[in-house]
Amino acid sequence: MNLQDLKKKLQAIKNMGFIKTHRKGDTGIGKTLEDMLGIKENNIPFPDIDGIAELKAYRKDATSMLTLFTLEPLPKGGDRDRTLLDGFGYSKRDNGRSKELHSTLSCKKYNNQGLKLSVEKDKIRVIGKNRKLNIYWDMESISSKFHAKLPALVYVKAERKMLDGDEYFHFNEAYLLTDFDFEKFKKMVKKDAIVVDFRMYYRSNGSVRNHGTGFRVKINKLYEAFKNKTRLI
Repeated sequence: MNLQDLKKKLQAIKNMGFIKTHRKGDTGIGKTLEDMLGIKENNIPFPDIDGIAELKAYRKDATSMLTLFTLEPLPKGGDRDRTLLDGFGYSKRDNGRSKELHSTLSCKKYNNQGLKLSVEKDKIRVIGKNRKLNIYWDMESISSKFHAKLPALVYVKAERKMLDGDEYFHFNEAYLLTDFDFEKFKKMVKKDAIVVDFRMYYRSNGSVRNHGTGFRVKINKLYEAFKNKTRLI
């Protein structure tokens, strides 16, 4: 599919008006758009832009968050996770874990575990309340991960309505987004439009299980992380 083909298909879908969801629940909007575009996976074969573009559809009234990618901070190694678990982890009596840390970090204030983010010139740093930490992500690693995960994005907005218990979508606005912008990314972190989730715990044998540190974004703000925005419909 080239850009012109995509624009024609999206315009045809827009002209159809409200379309009944092809699947109930949160994922219905993406499934419906994929089906209407005739693609089987959550991406579009797109030779114009490195071979592929991620497809994201969202309800215009949505306030939910989605995971951009997972990326562990520096420095590498288990000592980093042990520092976080020992200093900020907690225990629950019902699961037998000595320490766990399921924690969302934002920039504007410390969370319940005493952790927050701080934006520097070329880093995003983890700050501990009353405890000095040297844990961070650098510009190069974030940029590389973003480009690998989202080299380009087809970002489609939809109005929605309910009729007889079923959800209907009108896909009436779409953009092609390219070129990740670290400066814009940092601004989104500062505004808490992007947050970080730690998900780790100690196993019974004392080793660390890390489910992956996720960068999550407010879905209706995702477009702000790209330099170039081309309106498709």
